[in-house]
Amino acid sequence: MSSFYNRYRAGLRWMPAFCFAIAIFIFSTIPGNEVHESYHDLETRVQTISPSASTTPLAAINPVTIDWLKAAHGVGYFCLGFSILYALSSQSHWSPGISLILCCFYSITDELHQMFIPGRSASSQDILLDTLSALIGVAIMLGVMATKEFFKPKQAPVD
Repeated sequence: MSSFYNRYRAGLRWMPAFCFAIAIFIFSTIPGNEVHESYHDLETRVQTISPSASTTPLAAINPVTIDWLKAAHGVGYFCLGFSILYALSSQSHWSPGISLILCCFYSITDELHQMFIPGRSASSQDILLDTLSALIGVAIMLGVMATKEFFKPKQAPVD
């Protein structure tokens, strides 16, 4: 009974990673013209909410423009890297490297998949961005795991 419970728990740990992978895949299937319309609408709404360049001297000197598509890539793969390491956390000391390799491989297949979507294309820059974002997610998860281990009650040595 105990081994079934442990396998069940291990399977549940993979659910966030599968959800993020599916979300990334779904967003990759959106045709290019719809993606650009959506991001243009988002950028327009953000500009109406944020102060105009004339009201802040810093904005007039260095206007900040956000590429929302790249930001979405970063967030998606950050979450994927974080969640894959969460799923692998108790496997071995190789788990961070395996997590990063899985994210990089998924990014490559995602970019290849986009070649078949109208208005989309594969980009090596996106693969690099995705991999770096996953690396940050893995690093933060390592920090979370180390903190959790640090605050775990220590066992008294047995004589």
